[in-house]
Amino acid sequence: MTITGENIMTQQERKKLFPYVLWLNLIIGFYNLYLYTINDWWFNLLIGSLNIGVWVFNRRKLLK
Repeated sequence: MTITGENIMTQQERKKLFPYVLWLNLIIGFYNLYLYTINDWWFNLLIGSLNIGVWVFNRRKLLK
């Protein structure tokens, strides 16, 4: 299988892996918020909020 021009993953594989990606986003989001409380970097607050937002707005797909 070549990378150029072909789908690497099938639709079934994407549906199977999507919940794991959402949970990973939630964990990384909390970790970035933790780093923000320690280092007071705005970047960690922004990335952490975005990661948690991805989980919040897609959690209904996770429960299906």
